[in-house]
Amino acid sequence: MFIRYPSRQREVPLRVIVPNLLTTCGLCSGLASLHFSIKGDFDRAVGAILVAAVFDMLDGRAARLLRASSKFGAVLDSLSDFLCFGVAPALLMHQWMLRDSVPEPGVRKLIEALVLGAIMLFALCSALRLARFTAAANSAKESPRGARPNPLTAKFFVGLPTPAAALAVLIPVMLEMSRFVGTAPNALAIVPYTVALAWLMVSRQPMFSFKQVRIGRPLVVPLMLGVGLWIALAAKDFWLAIALVGGGYLATLPVSLVSYARTARRLTAQGEGGAETPEPAAAAGE
Repeated sequence: MFIRYPSRQREVPLRVIVPNLLTTCGLCSGLASLHFSIKGDFDRAVGAILVAAVFDMLDGRAARLLRASSKFGAVLDSLSDFLCFGVAPALLMHQWMLRDSVPEPGVRKLIEALVLGAIMLFALCSALRLARFTAAANSAKESPRGARPNPLTAKFFVGLPTPAAALAVLIPVMLEMSRFVGTAPNALAIVPYTVALAWLMVSRQPMFSFKQVRIGRPLVVPLMLGVGLWIALAAKDFWLAIALVGGGYLATLPVSLVSYARTARRLTAQGEGGAETPEPAAAAGE
């Protein structure tokens, strides 16, 4: 005897499913990256993470455009981000840094311990950041409707976003795959770099979100020329071009600190509460 449970709705509009389908595609890309990392196919492993980043940008925009946001989609997106930008890069870096054998057993064990600690810290900090973001997003939904949002949350992230951290930690791999560079630092040099990125993810350092960035008119033409040069570089050396994007975003940290301080002082003078430390910005890819 089958028991039929009552259902509120037998059919679901397609627009409601589209964002979750995009998130699922990103999740599958992260799983594919794990597969390629285990096989030692690092170029495809990095490529799969880049594909996951594209889907991560699309699912949030699709949810807002189609007005199809849901609690299920938010949880699925957070889990996908942890796998694609926390676990997948960590496993890739682990396999890549330990791919070469070291003849001395003592040195080998030391390097393995340092690498394991660094990649575990990176994955752990990505999970902590995503948990903090999810909690902050839920608190924002429960706030009174008449509450004024902090203007700083639209201009700055709190700490380094997980997709940006994943892109940055893979820069040494992309430099080695580059046609023009072809080399990368050794594992002992990459370990402190990985630890620094992990700290940036859970820190309170402001980082540009570029959601509401305005460009001055004199800078429009140089920006267009720069984009054209970047596309030309990508056509010749794709991995170097992507590495420059990750490194360029990290290079904006000092500028974002100065800009954040100036914006906070200006908002404080206007009485808008800009001196308060903002919560993580509600943006896709956190």
